[in-house]
Amino acid sequence: MLFNLQQKKLILELLRKEKRKLFSKHKGELLDKTIDDLSQMVRNEQVNAAELRDNVIDWQSHKKR
Repeated sequence: MLFNLQQKKLILELLRKEKRKLFSKHKGELLDKTIDDLSQMVRNEQVNAAELRDNVIDWQSHKKR
């Protein structure tokens, strides 16, 4: 299952809120690792998206010969 960047950010925010709950039964190493991994995925996608925008050809502004 693939998620877009906005969905990943939403999931990450929900996981972080869950981590802050005092009596959460989900606290622990697995939650910490999941938050770290998802944070890295979001950072990577943001960096890669910026690089892709620089390499995109705008065919609408390209003049016909």
